Amino acid sequence: MKNKKQRRKKVKKLMENRQQEVSQEETQDTQQTQDTQQTQETQQTQQSAQEASEPARPEAAQPENDAETPTQEEWAAALKKTVEERDSYKDSLLRSQAEFQNFKKRNASTRAEAYDDGVRETIFACLPAIDNLELALKHAEAQGETGGVYEGVKMTLKQLTEALGKLGLSEIPALGEQFDPDLHNAVMRESGGEENVISEVFQKGYRVKDKIIRYAMVKVFSGEE
Repeated sequence: MKNKKQRRKKVKKLMENRQQEVSQEETQDTQQTQDTQQTQETQQTQQSAQEASEPARPEAAQPENDAETPTQEEWAAALKKTVEERDSYKDSLLRSQAEFQNFKKRNASTRAEAYDDGVRETIFACLPAIDNLELALKHAEAQGETGGVYEGVKMTLKQLTEALGKLGLSEIPALGEQFDPDLHNAVMRESGGEENVISEVFQKGYRVKDKIIRYAMVKVFSGEE
C-alpha cells in the first residue's frame, strides 16, 4: 500500500515537472514571437523613414514610338539645312574679314595722305621765306655786297632748302626748258628765240615728291621776229 502511494506521488511530481516545462516553452515561444514582431516593426519603421528621406526617382523614360523616329528623308533635309547654314556663316565671316582688311588699308592710306598733305602745306607756307632770301641775295650780288650778312643769308637759305629737301621738296626746272603747261605758268611772251622755250623765270616752281605745290611763273619765246 505504501509503495502504491509513493508511485502516485512520483507520477504526480513528474506531471507537475512536465507542466512547468511546457509552460516555460510556451513562455519562450511567446517571447520569441514578440521579439520577432518588434524587430519587423522596427525594420518597417526604418525603411519608411529612409524612403521618406530619399528624393523621388524619375520614372524611366519610355521608348518613343516608331512613329516619332525621324525618317531618312527628314535626316537628309536636316543635314542639308545645317550645311547651308554653315556655308552662310562661313561666307559672312569671310566677307567681314575682307571688309576689315580693306578698312585697314583705306585707313592706312588715308593717314599717309593726311600726313603728306600736312607736309605739303607746311612747305608751301615756307616758300615765301625762300623767295625773300633768294631775292635778298640777288640784290646783294647786284650791289657787290659779299660781307658777313650776305654769307649769313646764303647759309640760312641753304639750310632751309636742305631741310625741306629731306621732306621731298624739289625745284621745277624752268629757265631754258621747253614750256610745259603741266609744270609752268606762262604769264608773258617774248618775240624771237626758239618757240615755247622759257626765257625768264619770275617765280620758281616747286613740287613735293610727285605733286606740284606751286607752278613756275615764266616768260617764253614766241619764235617770231
